[in-house]
Amino acid sequence: MAENQKIFVLRVDVTHDNIQTSMKTQNVTPQEVIGFLEMAKDQILDNLKQGRKDVFQAFKKDDN
Repeated sequence: MAENQKIFVLRVDVTHDNIQTSMKTQNVTPQEVIGFLEMAKDQILDNLKQGRKDVFQAFKKDDN
């Protein structure tokens, strides 16, 4: 793994009426985290405007 590789992982667990979040970061500034969250929010809102049910998109990272 490269030394300057950036990692941001956000996990949200929803069970009954309880929401639990956990976050892992590596080589990511707080400003970058906020930017990533804004990007995710924008993507979700765009998909909702288009009437899509799958508001989240996943992409496989190429190892090239």
